[in-house]
Amino acid sequence: MAGHVESSRNNCALIGAIQTVQAIEGAVPIIHSTAGCGMQQYLGGSLVSGCSGSGYSGGLATPSTNIIEKHVVFGGSSRLREQIKNTLKLVKSDLYVVLSGCATELVGDDVPAMAKEAREQGHPVVYANTPGFRGGTHHGYELAVKALIEQLPALPGAKREKVPGLVTVLGIIPNQDVFWEGNLLELKRILESVGAQANTLFGLGQGVEAWRQLPEAELTLVFSPWGVEGARLLEERYGTPWVDFTTLPVGAEASGFLLETVTERLNLDRSRTAAVLHAEERSLAHFLERVADAYFAYGFQREFALVGESGQVPGLTGFLVNALGLIPGTVIITDNPPEPRRAGITARIRELAPTIDFEVVFTEDSGRIRDVIRQSGAELVLGSFLESEAARDLGAPLVQVSFPVIDRVVLSRSHIGYRGALTLLEDLGSAIVSGQIKRGTAGGSFKTAA
Repeated sequence: MAGHVESSRNNCALIGAIQTVQAIEGAVPIIHSTAGCGMQQYLGGSLVSGCSGSGYSGGLATPSTNIIEKHVVFGGSSRLREQIKNTLKLVKSDLYVVLSGCATELVGDDVPAMAKEAREQGHPVVYANTPGFRGGTHHGYELAVKALIEQLPALPGAKREKVPGLVTVLGIIPNQDVFWEGNLLELKRILESVGAQANTLFGLGQGVEAWRQLPEAELTLVFSPWGVEGARLLEERYGTPWVDFTTLPVGAEASGFLLETVTERLNLDRSRTAAVLHAEERSLAHFLERVADAYFAYGFQREFALVGESGQVPGLTGFLVNALGLIPGTVIITDNPPEPRRAGITARIRELAPTIDFEVVFTEDSGRIRDVIRQSGAELVLGSFLESEAARDLGAPLVQVSFPVIDRVVLSRSHIGYRGALTLLEDLGSAIVSGQIKRGTAGGSFKTAA
């Protein structure tokens, strides 16, 4: 029997689509829905994702038809035509994406016809059917990406020739992954260090031109279940093969596997890749050695509870267990991945610590998550701001690694790759050390040595 969900961290499909479009430089969403949908994305998406702000076309600046009762009764297509016309006059952009909400989908407004009408007049307007009832934030990302790929031929300047070494990155959802921009920058950095060209599609320097380059890629890299449909569509339309890594790489082992796989698939210079791996691993080892004293003095090796999404959790678990020697107690996945993929995700997580019996739970219910963490007796909690109460009840440090993050500003921080792994270690270590200092129990072995 269906029940209520307490404090879900997943918004609706429309909100997922809005923040996906907003993360493309030079793209503007036009919301065709009731008043408040755009503001809900701002308040329940951007602001609680590390205070990421509204940007060029977010918050109160997001164009919207704000339909009312008469548009529901008599149809809102004419109101949409008016809004597209006004937006084109007032908001300068390289691409306009009409996103439909629940009410306009239910009454059957002809959104495709309105977008086509604008294109025939020479304006770069496309659309995506994204009513909230079709799913959550992650599905909204899928719908927006799929719509842009499908309507790519309608955009002027789209190309077809393959570019050697060009790869497309899919599966990282802007704002829903609080560290999305820093993560994309770190992926771009390490991929380009071995000779690949990374098209990350979102964030700094990633505008409409990046989407026009989709047919040119030699390979698509997928880092969560939510990038699979887009990768399949690119393969179907442009013959682009894809690799499903299922999770973001964290630390030397996972990042090395990514770079070696890309090198093999694109036939890149293996000696260059080997040199990059050696340099990155040497750097990581250097800083791990520097934290060794604190690791033992403050007792970094603890049983942990981890709360996050399916594209994050396996990678984070692997680094915490294999690189840092921490002990998994409870792992909770919050993004409702498709049922057929859950067994594979669970198996992958359990393979990281085959000799340890720990729980893997799929739920977005914050009440249940809180109860599971409390019952686990975890000594360290990695999750979101919503896990603050459970961590406090256990007297355990909290490291914020997943959405939502309300009390921190996150701009270009990353928790993946080589440099992101060090940032994660800094965050984790700081939470443990500061917690012990505040309780007056800091640095036992340092005191003994003194």
